[in-house]
Parts: sequence; structure tokens; C-alpha cells
Amino acid sequence: MRRLALFGAGLLAAWATGPIRAADEFRVTASVYPLGRITDTTEIRLVLSIEGSSMPEVSSLNLPPMKNLHVISGPANSRQSQMSWVNGAISSSNSLSMTYGLAAEGPGPAEIPAFDVQVGGTHYRTSPLRFTVEAGGGAPPPGAQGHGARGRAPQPQSGDDGIDVFLETHAGAATAWVGQPVLVETTLYTSVATPHFDWIDDPTFKGAWTESLAVDSNREAARVEKGGRQYMAFPVSRKVVVPTAPGAIAIPQATALVQVQRPSRDRFGMLFGLEPLVNLQRKTSPLTITARPLPEAGKPPDFDGTVGSYRISATADRKQAEVGDAIALRVTVEGLGSLQAAKPPRLPSIPDAKFYDPKIVENASTGANHLSSRKTWEWVVVPLSPGSLDLPAASFSYFDTESGTYREARADLPTVAVVRGAAVPDTGVARGEVQQNLRDIAFVKPRSGPLREPVPPLSRRAWFLALLVLPVAAVPVGIWAGRRRERLLTDSGFARGRRAARAAMKRLERAERRAADAAVFHEEIAGSLVDYVADRANRSAAGLKYDELDAILAGGGVPQALRSRYHRCLETCDFARFTPDAGRDGARADVLREARGILKALEESW
Repeated sequence: MRRLALFGAGLLAAWATGPIRAADEFRVTASVYPLGRITDTTEIRLVLSIEGSSMPEVSSLNLPPMKNLHVISGPANSRQSQMSWVNGAISSSNSLSMTYGLAAEGPGPAEIPAFDVQVGGTHYRTSPLRFTVEAGGGAPPPGAQGHGARGRAPQPQSGDDGIDVFLETHAGAATAWVGQPVLVETTLYTSVATPHFDWIDDPTFKGAWTESLAVDSNREAARVEKGGRQYMAFPVSRKVVVPTAPGAIAIPQATALVQVQRPSRDRFGMLFGLEPLVNLQRKTSPLTITARPLPEAGKPPDFDGTVGSYRISATADRKQAEVGDAIALRVTVEGLGSLQAAKPPRLPSIPDAKFYDPKIVENASTGANHLSSRKTWEWVVVPLSPGSLDLPAASFSYFDTESGTYREARADLPTVAVVRGAAVPDTGVARGEVQQNLRDIAFVKPRSGPLREPVPPLSRRAWFLALLVLPVAAVPVGIWAGRRRERLLTDSGFARGRRAARAAMKRLERAERRAADAAVFHEEIAGSLVDYVADRANRSAAGLKYDELDAILAGGGVPQALRSRYHRCLETCDFARFTPDAGRDGARADVLREARGILKALEESW
């Protein structure tokens, strides 16, 4: 026991006096994973490792332009510390790993050039990384290719992941007229469980106007057979594409990140759902839609570019009116096509009536695919003389896609009988002539009786009765306020939760004032989001990771879409702290606006 006590005393003395090597040397390396075969469907990771005797402090990291690669996420930071006792001295080892997610733009050579890293005031330079990206899996099996619009069907490929998951894009038509909407849908086919799906890029269509439609992947999922295999088909994108100019409209390739469960031979893991999760990249095949120009022959003078198949209807709110009354005329155009830019139908002017400019009272898209639409205009017509008001027929010109010709839809309006009202004397003078005023004096007091209005007594006035009821109504309010104040003083968790939003907003204001410093700005934004969740859950914000934050939000009933926005905003802030180009003024304003929107949405849904 005495020897053990002496050994313990010596250990404490060595801990207090043993030398600790100064943090003046670091080892900086850059690596690409996976180490084996890399395909354009593989999750590629760039890992920057920094090791030293002290905890490294890394300045803003600026990745160089890469060949055949681009960054899709990160950096995700991981720190580790170790201490060891050697010959009566303590040595420490610390490391920092910064992981970036990369996406390959296609098969071929890829390169990450050498780049500088500043650690503790010293510059280090990594070695260039070169490798070859091979064509990976992700295409449908033979005989299961999609029917794209003039798109080359994707050929089956063998990927290193060995998981049967692919994307397929389908266009409703290979050719269309300019202005004719085409439905473009993308479906995810998988034979294994897919816990998560997210688009990496969302390409734009040149020469076309697009509108994204809502998709409920889980509700619309269906089991289908392709190439003799069974798949679960999940719609993941649905867009309406309207060509705006003739020519070829390219629907470019889109890349998505799919998280799947790799099938395992371990029966114990399969029994308890412990199959490993794998992140895969899947790409759609590019398609082409050919837009044909509208013919010039037979084009009506009032044609405004509306293309489709339509019908027209017209109604009046009354069949009899007096001179000077307002008559409402409604004309509705509906059918297959887009009416976003459609002009009002023609209503020729008629004598003895005044027409006011129309206004749109309804503009709706109907149907599951939103290729059908309806638009309603309303005119106000005021008859100026008695008689029969024959309202003109409403006409609407459009290009019929089925026949390939221009058509005119017409709708007749009912005849309105106009009578002279009692307030309009029949002087026999034509409208527009100056009439003599029949009364020279307009009496100020046309009625008999006293001029002064009777004043009700005080006891019958509304404000006096309200004062009598106010003390009674204030009692429950006072009780509620007292109990709430007592709970704020005694329940620290409740108090933190109530003040979470206000504290987070104040921190966002502080971040806005310090927007000149990109690192500090994004650190304040991320801190406000993390502190808000920690305050609502009555937990310490120190050490909270992404998965813990997501679990807290899920436990509070926050929807998956909002949790994804929260996670992306945190990743954006982490990335911008080490990448100055991502922290430009416009991007900072977007991040600040997104953070405020997320906090507001969390307050409403949590």
C-alpha cells in the first residue's frame, strides 16, 4: 500500500511538472475515399486530416477548382484528443478531420489540385490527388428503359455498389408546339429500402418556362415490374415545361443522393434492421423535346399566343336592369393548356352602354397534372338609356394543338331589358345635351322636427357598460398571468423554452451587425439555430451533433421537410466558415433570411 501511495504521489507530481511539447508542428494530409474503385455513382469524400500536439486552429479553407468534381456538402468537422504517459512525461495528440462530399460530373480523369492550409499561423500545402472515375451503376435493367422524349435510353451498367436503384425521367411528348405544356416526371425505382432522397442539382431548362408541381412520394408509391424484376416506384419530381421558342429543348441530366440499406447476409442484423446504410449517387438520362413554331397562315389579328384546346362560356348577373345600374358580365375560358399570359376575350363596344376594363376574378389550374387551367374575367357594364341591351358575343382566339389550326371560341350573352328608374326623369333630352337644373335651392334641413339628436343617458352607453364588465373579465387574466410568472421563476426549462425564440432572434441581429466577418457571421447564425433547439429541449448546446439535433426536432413533431432545411442551413454555415467564397454578401443575406424563416417555422410547428 505504501508503494502504491508513493507511485500515486509521483504520478501527480509528474502531471504537474512533466513537459508538454509546444504546438508548433502539425501533420497535414489530404485523402480521397473510397480507396478502391470510384465510379460516378459513388459517394466521394475528401478528408483533410490535421494532427499535432495541440488542438489545431484552422483558418478559412479555400478549395481550388477541381477537375471533373464539385463540392456538394461539407465540411463536416471531427476533433479527437489523446493523452499518454511516457517515462514520467505527458504527451498529447490532437487531430481535426474535415470531410467534404464530392460529386463526379461524369466518367473520366479527376483531379484535386494541391491547396494551402493555414494551421496555427503556419502554411501547409497538400499533395495533388488524381484518380479515374469509372461509369457506375444506376441504370434500369435491360428491357426496362424509360420512354423519354427523344432521349437515348440509358444502358445497363455494372456499379461497385451492387444495389439495384435507378432514376428514370419521362416526358409526356417528344414534340410540342411553342406554348404547349408538356409534363416531365422523374421516378425513383428501388428494390431495397431508401430512408433518404435528396437532389444534388436542379438544372434549368433553356428555351422553356417551367413550373414545379407538388409530389407526395410515399402516397404515390407503387409496386411495378420492369425487365422481369419487382421495384418500388417513387415519384420524386414533376414539372410542367412550356416551350417559349422553337427548337430543341434539352432536359439536362440531374443528380440525386440516395441513401439505401445494403442487403446483408447477417441474419441477426436483418432481424433487427441493422443493415448498413450506403449513400449512392444516381443520375437521370438527358432528354430532348422538340418545339415546333406556330404557323403564320391563318393567324388571327388578336391572337396572343395561347396554345391548347379551350371552350368559353359567358354569363350576366341579371336579365333586367335600370338605367345607371351596374351589370356584371363574366366570361370564363377553360381547357387543356396554359392561360397564364392569356389576354381577355374580345367584347365589342356597343352604343348606349359604358364598358369598364375587365379584371381577373379567377385564375386556377385544375387536374392532377396541372395541364388544364381555367381563367375568368369580369366586366362592369352600365346602360345609359332604356330599351333592349343586346350584349355582344365574347370571342377568344387560340391555336388548337390537336388540329394544328387557329380557332375562335365564341359565347353569346343574354339580352338585358333596361327600364327607366324612378330617380331618372324622362325629359326627352338626348343623352349628352346640357339640361337645365329644375331646382335652384337645395334645402339643408329637408325634414321636420328638432335638429339635435337625442343623447342616451350614461347608464345606457356602451363604453360605460364595458367598464362595469372589465373588472370581472380581468380576474381570470390576472390569475393566468400570475401562474405563468410563477412558472417562469421556478421552472427553468419552461423559462428557457419561452425565451428561446427571442434569444435566437437577438443573436441573428448580432450576426447581421457583424456580417463583415464571414467566419463570425456564420458562427453566430449556426449558434442561434443550435441554441434555440437546446433551449427548447432544456439541454446544453455544447456537443450537440447533427443526428442529436434531428432527433430532438423529430421528438417535437417537426416535419421532415423543415428538419432538412434546418440541417442544410447548419451545413451551409459550417462550410462558409472555412470557405470565404461561399460567404459573399449576397449569400450571407440569403443565409440570414433562411435562418429567420426556419426559426419562425419552428415556432409555428413545435
